[in-house]
Amino acid sequence: MEVHHPHHPSHKKKWSEYIIEFVMLFTAVTLGFFAENIREHLAENEKKKELMKIVSLDLQRDLKQLEFHKNDAELKLVTCDSIFPVLKMNPKVVNLKMYYRLLLNHLAYWDFNANDKSRNEADAKGYFRNEEDAELAYYISKVDFFILDYKTIDEESVRLRTNLKEIAEDMTEHAYYNACISLRADLLPKTFGIKPPDPKAVKKAAYLISNFKLLYTGYLGDIDSLNKYGNKAIELINKKYN
Repeated sequence: MEVHHPHHPSHKKKWSEYIIEFVMLFTAVTLGFFAENIREHLAENEKKKELMKIVSLDLQRDLKQLEFHKNDAELKLVTCDSIFPVLKMNPKVVNLKMYYRLLLNHLAYWDFNANDKSRNEADAKGYFRNEEDAELAYYISKVDFFILDYKTIDEESVRLRTNLKEIAEDMTEHAYYNACISLRADLLPKTFGIKPPDPKAVKKAAYLISNFKLLYTGYLGDIDSLNKYGNKAIELINKKYN
């Protein structure tokens, strides 16, 4: 006996149903796309915030480091004016310890090492080139300018120190010179009278000291400017990203 199963014709979708499904699918994809963009944007903003905090800390480290360099430059600037009359004195009445300290004090130096890795990274990401950070970008550009100028002065100071070393043998005795460059000026005797320096070397030394004086003035000017713009940048970063 045959069993006949009734045939159920498949439901034919209306165009409106296709449109609804398409709209729903499109909406889901679009919302997912926007959600992912929002997540990426929030993540990028968080990374920017953290990097800018590091920029602020590095600037603070630089300014702290420059406090030492400022004190050093101020002290050496004073010794420049102090050495001129000593160079004109009778060698027999010159205080030996004072003479060597005033003359060779300029050979001692400490490099300024800027903590610029975070600033360079932020700049590479374009954080200092968008309109919303225009004021900060201005302060950072000033910081970069005066650091570059500071390094240029550093290069000139290397040349002057080399020139001073070259004439030192005509103005000093080796044992006392060696004590000074070995940071043992405390071993110098507190006596009066020095080996008569060569007149030509004395003249060269006077010109070198004048040039050192100009450099120390330049150092101090750059440090003041770095403090000014560095602190403004730090204040702005801390206000905006903390």
